[in-house]
Amino acid sequence: ESGNPKDIPNTLGDEYGDLIIAAGGFARVFPEHKYLIVETLRQRGYTCAMTGDGVNDAPALKRADVGIAVEGATDAARAAADMILTDPGLSVVVEAMLIARGVFQRIQSFLTYRIAATLQLVTFFFISV
Repeated sequence: ESGNPKDIPNTLGDEYGDLIIAAGGFARVFPEHKYLIVETLRQRGYTCAMTGDGVNDAPALKRADVGIAVEGATDAARAAADMILTDPGLSVVVEAMLIARGVFQRIQSFLTYRIAATLQLVTFFFISV
């Protein structure tokens, strides 16, 4: 196997998906297996997140839907990640999700207000003409 992502079979999800889904988690996994686990979950249609801190985690961090570099991660892991944690532990992810949901709610409320205001102006314009 060349290590090229294009050489990974499209049948990983079918062959190993149930086995991977049944596992509660993974620890002490070889770097190439991390990538294959992420790819298998993606082939099964799951949204996949992965945490990592080293150069060996970079390919899987890049392939995951959300790659999370933990505190003290190498530059390679940070470059491959979508999110970089600056405090120890994963509790900061929960906090970030709560803040993001609040921001999304505010954007949604503002858009609803602007659409309603625009419709009101358009209605008054057509009534007055």
